[in-house]
Amino acid sequence: MFKITTLLRPLRLFKLIKLLAPDLIISFLDLTNINIIITKFLFKIKIPLIISTRCNPFREYETRIRWINILIKILYPLKCVNINVALSKGVKTILQKYYFIKESKLVVIYNGIDLDNIDKLKNEKITNYKEIFDDINFVKLITIGRLSKEKGHLHLIKAFQKAKEQFQNLKLFILGEGPLRKELQQFIMKNDLKNDVILTGLIKNPFKYLAKSNIFVFSSLYEGFGNVLIEALACKLPIISTNCMVGPQEILENGTYGILVDVMDIDDLSKNIVLLAKHPDLLKKYSDLSIQRAKFFTLKKCLKNWINLISMF
Repeated sequence: MFKITTLLRPLRLFKLIKLLAPDLIISFLDLTNINIIITKFLFKIKIPLIISTRCNPFREYETRIRWINILIKILYPLKCVNINVALSKGVKTILQKYYFIKESKLVVIYNGIDLDNIDKLKNEKITNYKEIFDDINFVKLITIGRLSKEKGHLHLIKAFQKAKEQFQNLKLFILGEGPLRKELQQFIMKNDLKNDVILTGLIKNPFKYLAKSNIFVFSSLYEGFGNVLIEALACKLPIISTNCMVGPQEILENGTYGILVDVMDIDDLSKNIVLLAKHPDLLKKYSDLSIQRAKFFTLKKCLKNWINLISMF
């Protein structure tokens, strides 16, 4: 819903910029980017501006808040934007192809993870669901994400249900909260999966659950990057992921570091769940590859790239 205060944002931003007198402006998230570009354009601000695109706008605003997509197309290519930092090569390609942003104004900087901190957190003891995680007879699948349509959890649960027909000792943990909880819960109850599919809600420390699971399953319909994938890599988890438009393919390097399946393909996802569940040798192979790949996405490397970019101005 449009509010009159929206019109006042550029003026408020202008006053703040004038007060702080920065040497460089860095903006994250599309709505913030839009407001700062409008401010800089209207008030003819000469301070360099770096914005960052943190999602796949082509899909994110395809059916909802479409006006953001329109404004991105108009504003992001303007001269008052010095650099646009895409969080993946896929997002960079989309910004070039659909938003006509020059390659010279685009830089890719991957998100980074703090491996030392994850190593510390993943060793904390589990109290909830301890009996399941302690039982070596169960193959524990896990995923993390907001319970919303684009995360594809219903497809995942259906694939899990199909996989259980061939491999009974499976458990699925879905960490996260969101608007589809009731719908997912109803499907779980209706299909007698209440003892096998656990919606945990929000978890303060997900890493201890990741580290004690056997397979990370990622069912997103679309992504900008997929932070939880690199967090799962850091916990040595074998990964099965949808090969959505942007993100997983880069992170898993075209399937070298994990298994890629077709988006919304329940049979493909189910088949690969069973494949890993039945073959401990494959689990170990992908586990070893995961920790190897995680070292590519360090926080230190991410910060170094940002510092190098900022030092250009």
